[in-house]
Amino acid sequence: MSWLWKLLIKIVAVILMAAAIVILSVCLHKANNEKRRVQCNWEAAVFDRSRQQTIDVGELKEYFHEEVETLKQFGIRPRDVEHIVEVSYVYRDTTVYRDTLIYVYDTVREERTADFCVETKCFNVDGRIIGDTLEVYGINMADEILVALYKEKRKCIFDKRRVKAVAISSCSGDTLAVIRNLKIER
Repeated sequence: MSWLWKLLIKIVAVILMAAAIVILSVCLHKANNEKRRVQCNWEAAVFDRSRQQTIDVGELKEYFHEEVETLKQFGIRPRDVEHIVEVSYVYRDTTVYRDTLIYVYDTVREERTADFCVETKCFNVDGRIIGDTLEVYGINMADEILVALYKEKRKCIFDKRRVKAVAISSCSGDTLAVIRNLKIER
């Protein structure tokens, strides 16, 4: 009977060792994935803001307070968000618009009132000339911004494909500065 107990103890010991090896390998795999995620986030933050960073909901709430508050104002819960792409947009039109000088000169000279409206594809400006004073009482801007998430080309066959963001303005046709590109993990 003693040899049977020894065999049973050896079998149990082997099963426990196998279970420990499996548990440790799963923990190692999770740690390596976390290390890779943090490394990619660091590279994205330092080198290229349009590269996607991967964070979880807790990190979103902890590090991005303003974005979370903005989402809450629109009734969006942070746990329902999958991607956040933040874009910086500054519009400046340098086009000179002219009207007939005789009309403007007569308005200034005779101290009359003249209303004007400048309409373009991207904005409308409404105003009034009263004598030698120019009043602008309405500036309406309309622009559509296309935000696309795409996988950049690999530089080497062993590189991981990174997700980047681009934002394009329909008015100017320019690409806009991507400040942040976040993917929220569940």
